[in-house]
Amino acid sequence: MKKKTRFKLSNSLLVPFCSAILVCLIGVCFELVLFYNSFFRALTKLNEEPIATITFKYKTAQRKFLDRVVWDRLRQNSPVYNGDTIHTSALSEATVWFTDGNVMDLSENTMAQVFLSEDKLLRAELSDGFAVVDSSESQSGITLASGGVEVEVGAGSALSAQGGASYGEGGIAVQVIKGNASVKTEDGSSVSVAAGEELSVSDAGTSRPSFTVTEPAPNSRILYHTAGTYPVRFNWKSDAAEENASFMLRIYSDNKFTNLVYETEAEAGSPVTVDLENGKYFWKIIGDGIDASGKFQLIQSLPPSFVAPVKNYSYSYRTRNPAVRLIWTESAYATAYRLEISDSPLFAHVLVDQRSSTTSSIISTLGEGEYWWRVTPFYTINRIGFTEPSEPEKFVVEKKGSLEKPVQLVPVEAGIVNTEPGANDIYFSWKMEDEAVKYNIRIADNPDLARPAVSEFVSENYFTMGSGEKKLKDGRWYWSVSQIDAEGNESELSAVRSFFALKGKPEQHTIEPSEGFRTSASLMPDLRFTWKCNLPENFETTLQIATDVSFRAIIVSKKEGGTNDSGFTFAPGTYYWRLVSSNGTDGAELVTAVKSFSVLENLAAAELSEPAMYKVVARETTPVKFEWQSVAEADYYKFAICKKDDGSVIYEDTVYGTSAEVNMYSKKFADKCKYTWQVQAQASAVPGVCSRRAGKIAEKEFFLYKLRPIEIVSPEIGSSIKGDDAVLNPSVAQWRSVDEVKEAQFVLYKTDTSPAIELMRIPSAKEFEAGNKIAPSAITLDVPDGLRPGNYEIIVYAKTLDDIDISNKDKKYRGKFKILPIEPLPSPQFPVATPKEFDTDYLRVLENPREIVLSWNAVKDANEYHVSIQNDEGRILLYNKTITEGTSYKIDFEEISDENRSAFFNGKFKWNVVAVLRIDRDNDGTPDKILKESPAASGTFSTNIPSLRKPKAKEAANPYGN
Repeated sequence: MKKKTRFKLSNSLLVPFCSAILVCLIGVCFELVLFYNSFFRALTKLNEEPIATITFKYKTAQRKFLDRVVWDRLRQNSPVYNGDTIHTSALSEATVWFTDGNVMDLSENTMAQVFLSEDKLLRAELSDGFAVVDSSESQSGITLASGGVEVEVGAGSALSAQGGASYGEGGIAVQVIKGNASVKTEDGSSVSVAAGEELSVSDAGTSRPSFTVTEPAPNSRILYHTAGTYPVRFNWKSDAAEENASFMLRIYSDNKFTNLVYETEAEAGSPVTVDLENGKYFWKIIGDGIDASGKFQLIQSLPPSFVAPVKNYSYSYRTRNPAVRLIWTESAYATAYRLEISDSPLFAHVLVDQRSSTTSSIISTLGEGEYWWRVTPFYTINRIGFTEPSEPEKFVVEKKGSLEKPVQLVPVEAGIVNTEPGANDIYFSWKMEDEAVKYNIRIADNPDLARPAVSEFVSENYFTMGSGEKKLKDGRWYWSVSQIDAEGNESELSAVRSFFALKGKPEQHTIEPSEGFRTSASLMPDLRFTWKCNLPENFETTLQIATDVSFRAIIVSKKEGGTNDSGFTFAPGTYYWRLVSSNGTDGAELVTAVKSFSVLENLAAAELSEPAMYKVVARETTPVKFEWQSVAEADYYKFAICKKDDGSVIYEDTVYGTSAEVNMYSKKFADKCKYTWQVQAQASAVPGVCSRRAGKIAEKEFFLYKLRPIEIVSPEIGSSIKGDDAVLNPSVAQWRSVDEVKEAQFVLYKTDTSPAIELMRIPSAKEFEAGNKIAPSAITLDVPDGLRPGNYEIIVYAKTLDDIDISNKDKKYRGKFKILPIEPLPSPQFPVATPKEFDTDYLRVLENPREIVLSWNAVKDANEYHVSIQNDEGRILLYNKTITEGTSYKIDFEEISDENRSAFFNGKFKWNVVAVLRIDRDNDGTPDKILKESPAASGTFSTNIPSLRKPKAKEAANPYGN
């Protein structure tokens, strides 16, 4: 049988084994730290001075040394050496700060290599992307090169450039923002570019775009410090030939030009200002021969606002200056802040002037006095520096001679504590004092605190005494507390406060009305005072109400046997109440905390505004609107309408606004009867805060008149009339009114046109002004051509003797009727325009007449024709021209007016011809009424007459003929 064995590490080997494991773990951790620091460290050169530093936004940038192939991920303010290549990825932006004052901003997806020659001249090779070079604060400028093209940027100048693959092989485009630059091409030629000018160099050669956007500058970052939007000015330069050219300016919020933010049409000679919000924007300008685009960024950075100390805050100290902590909000894109503190609001004498990279600072050098402080942000963007300081605010440092007395909280004056064994701890507390390091609490059975039963030092603002620690005999006790600061100074004792120690859980406290409760004067008798009191039988309780908080002016002192009371009446004002319980055995007195309550005046009466007139006119389709002014503190209003004679309520409602609409045309309201309407403001009750309140009733009288509009008796509303009867035997319209009228105008409308056409008005406007103001009650429906088939309405505009409008303008009362169509004439055949195209080719033939003839075939039974012409925009140039002889209409360009000639100058036109049968209804030998019409026949023609200019030579040919 094989014996099982188990390896056991002896104690002599255990310690060395564990030590080796520990050493290995320490080595692994050390190597991991070295690897982390090496991986995330921005590489530096020990034997070479940097020529610049780099900062970036949104994402990091990459840097490659001249003699290496590995890209290095950079941190903020990393050094840049001679020959380094900088690359920005998508959504990354970087700024290279050269030591001689030059600055180069690199946009996303941009690569550039920087050099410093032996004579200390800077050069940057733009391999790809977009860069902005600023030599405003440099003495020597910088040379920017791309694809063999060199751009020398002079000192004090700035320009933007796009080069490499993003622009085109071997090309570069530059735009000078300020100053000037010189561009040298591979063939040695040099071109000077001034501020606002743009130059492009490519394989196709050197060119200056005829259209250049000068504002906003390319890839500019515009910093502003106001709330809301910012006005961005768009301005441009263009060739003289394009000064009046128009184009479309479109602004997008994305680089794919899909989210359109703003669009407008602009002219080359007129700048455009657009209000935009904080963010990135991409613009395009498209027009005749114009196609430009770019981007800019609006950066909103509001001035700092103060968090602490609050305005007019007061710091206090006795011997050591206080540590004043100043905190303010961050301003976007600010890299640092300048904190200034002065003893004058105009900062004539600055006491503290420090720079901070954070939004807070602690100052401990200020003694007693008044101080003003402000914060100014520092921006590296556009080399702005310090700008837009905050509004100054004041704080005070006060020197005090002694510590304040602590303010006691619990137990309250004459409060009760339970000393029964096993009861909860007895808790004493007071307000925390800022300068206190400890407190001294004293408890004694006398108000002088002589021979205190408790004298303890505590570090917190409370003291707990357990029932098993100290025994307080039943009865009245007194306590007070003082504070002690770090220097050992002790304040005066707080006010001596009494409390009662009793075994068990005796209780006395007030319940309602709660502190600050408000009640209306009318509801004061219903206000119930309630409390809870279970003191021993030898205590007698008194309810006290006073007009002052010290109870020197007591107006109610009533012994109570229960736990509530009511029925008091007080004038408006503020009152105070409490319970006082006294022990008849030893004279001990328990007093509850004082609570206040207020008795308020009733709400004011509402001011009634509409209807303003005594007479109220009720219409069947429109409710009567009642309006009034709002009353302060009112939550809603009781609205009612009553009969004047007996006061009975006809209508009432609860309104949560300041107006009500009532259908007074209903049967519940009698016509020509007197009513009153009432409004009473109401305020809702808030439990524990205030009672409900009512206002005085506002009342107004009115006389109700139910409107009865004009009634159209005939034609019957909705009836139809045969078309031939309407012409041969015109119908008679009749109207009537219940009330006597002082004016009435009969108007007939044809309503199947847009807009409706007025055909008759009786009496006419002239007759109406002359005094004839009432139309006959029966009117023959006849017009010069006779009523044509279609829809018609009759409205009688009328007023009663007391100026009440009783017109039948509402749709349901209008006299609507229809005239049915008559069998039409046949439509004219073969409508032809000769020539169909009146253009240059036609006009070159001098024999051709300068006219267009519209012709058609005759229609049987027709005795006249109506011709209409309109252009391709729908504008009517000729309307229903009547032709009584022949079957044609001639547009003679030599005879028509200049205005009509210009209307037919150039365009496409549609013309219609309608055949008409007119009859002689009055048998006077002349056809006077239209009986039948045909459907319109249509044709087209076009004109293209060349624009005529003032001839320079005499005897110029007239294109319309001699």
